[in-house]
Amino acid sequence: MQAQLDGGFIRSDGGALLLREREQRTGILSRVAGCFTDYRHPELIEHPVEALIKQRIGGMALGYEDLNDPDRLRHDPLLAVLCDKADPGGQDRLCEPDRGK
Repeated sequence: MQAQLDGGFIRSDGGALLLREREQRTGILSRVAGCFTDYRHPELIEHPVEALIKQRIGGMALGYEDLNDPDRLRHDPLLAVLCDKADPGGQDRLCEPDRGK
């Protein structure tokens, strides 16, 4: 018998889901994003302005000093939920070898 007691990926930012619910009801961050003109080439955009705004404001509300730790935060399923990502675990972005095929 083996047991793994490392806890896995544990979060203490559960209040983020309340922030998301409030945003869905009010749409305030969507309206803020509408104030920006996105001059990027539309076919090359991976993260729309609205998702970037939600990530930044959500991170600030959760007490992150900055969001300058992309290697760690890009795998954070809670921030993905805040940004309305369809696949918070990022499984749809894995390369074929990473999917085990």
